Amino acid sequence: MILTFYALTFVALGIWGIWLLVKWRELPDFSNAVYHSMREKGLISDRVRQEDFKESFIRCEAPLAASYRWVAAFVSLVGLPLLIMAFNRTWDFFWRLGGAVPGPLERGYMFHLFMTFVFVMGVVVALLYFVTAHYYRNVPPSLKSEIKRLEGKS
Repeated sequence: MILTFYALTFVALGIWGIWLLVKWRELPDFSNAVYHSMREKGLISDRVRQEDFKESFIRCEAPLAASYRWVAAFVSLVGLPLLIMAFNRTWDFFWRLGGAVPGPLERGYMFHLFMTFVFVMGVVVALLYFVTAHYYRNVPPSLKSEIKRLEGKS
């Protein structure tokens, strides 16, 4: 049952990855459509070349945050068994160091399961924090500011 759920999460992650890949591949064509639409509406001057707009559009509107989250989810999912194994070995080491007394600190009891959950969630939350912090340190500019830059206004 648990392995089936674990395998299904890989399937869901694969579907999400394929969707992201499709979005990345559609971006150049979508940028051309946006360029022509903005030209028709007069939102972009004639000084902005289509190639420059396309490059700026991809830099600004790419699904970069979602891609970072996908990588974090993949690392978390692949690393889950390793995290649990490392925690159990460390838990057993300290349990044996404490005299291997049978009881609530033994592996399999509720306290051990709760501490495993807390450890895994702590590692995953830390990973998401670092991924999010990296994204926001390197956040792409807005399309509006890029258009102004291309028009030479700023």
